[in-house]
Amino acid sequence: MACWRAWLLLTVAAGCHHHRPAVALRPEQSTAPPVARDLPLTKPDPLALDGNGVPTPPARATVALQGDAFRKLTERDCVRFAAASSGAANLLDEGHRVPPRAGDCNAARDELQRSVRTHAALELRNRAAADALERFFQLADAEARGQLLRDGFPVLDGQLDRAKKAQAAGIRFPLDAGELTRKRSQLATDLEQTEHASRLLNLDLKRRLGLPHQPAAERLWPAADFAVDPAAQDAEAAVATALADRPELRGLRALYHGLTPDTLPDVREILRANSALPNQRLPFTLRRLLGRDEGPDPAALAELEVRRKQLLDLIAERERAVADETRAALLDLDSQVTRIGRARERLAGLDVKLADAVKQRLADQPGAELLEAQSRTEVLKARAEVVAEVVAWHQARVRLWAAQGAFAWDAAPGK
Repeated sequence: MACWRAWLLLTVAAGCHHHRPAVALRPEQSTAPPVARDLPLTKPDPLALDGNGVPTPPARATVALQGDAFRKLTERDCVRFAAASSGAANLLDEGHRVPPRAGDCNAARDELQRSVRTHAALELRNRAAADALERFFQLADAEARGQLLRDGFPVLDGQLDRAKKAQAAGIRFPLDAGELTRKRSQLATDLEQTEHASRLLNLDLKRRLGLPHQPAAERLWPAADFAVDPAAQDAEAAVATALADRPELRGLRALYHGLTPDTLPDVREILRANSALPNQRLPFTLRRLLGRDEGPDPAALAELEVRRKQLLDLIAERERAVADETRAALLDLDSQVTRIGRARERLAGLDVKLADAVKQRLADQPGAELLEAQSRTEVLKARAEVVAEVVAWHQARVRLWAAQGAFAWDAAPGK
């Protein structure tokens, strides 16, 4: 984190390009072209968040939301808007438009500084897009849980109604009305907390996406393909992509290849910020360093070798960190595939139990209505568990793409 903060302070974070097309940016160009942020109004249709493309039960999910207006937010728009709305990245892009100071014209230094600014902006946009997309999936999780919680009220209300009638009639009933009332109160509290979380995420996302402040009743509705790809990825290929594409690493490599007596002051300051080098007084003047008198000072030439070694060490350190970040995301993906499979198995077993309870009720078997209600409650809880695991898989996918720097180059990788 200290390394990353230092690079931000010095507006550094990116560099060379391998298998992707080179990003040819003129000084006046932005790393994120302007985007129109018009989101269409939509209906809050049930979210297909069980990972198999099967929507959560619609039931009364949309009834409680009719007082709000919703705007459709796709995964692609979330990435595009967040990347384009990174204030720090936009400030760096604006730096391209600042003309060099009179008498301070040095093509090598100007080119290196331009590369530093450009790729720093790309790294910032990559992070901004990843952070926004993680919140996009948190919002999807909150809305899906809200749907499932609302579907629990009719089931619980039916049980409570029968328990109260039995109590009034002096008839023995297997469920206590007081306990059911407490459960309903807890369900209402859970729904209120979920709605509160949704509104907080809306506030946060709108700011991150550069959307204007809108009435509290106007909310974002996440729209995406929530299906899960269970196929394992080639870890070494994924790491190779991260090492080639991550803007931060490209910047460090560009810095290494751009190190000359002319650019030494810039590189020195960057390394000092990253390695806590002492702020020593240098035994040569800037004029001599820039070769404006008798050429580069011998001390400067000696320092060049030291700085090259320091840059190589820093590159190796950051490459290891990026590679580990990529591998960790892959481990999370594989783990989530397993967890999703187990959650789906539990849900499938409860679906069978619910179907049997429905058959018993239709056959007027004693206690069938109570068994069906209990089975429906268990199914809703199991479905919420599947939703949580699916969302965790998608968030791991976002972390993988962020580790690879994918959001710096693509509006929505793989979409």
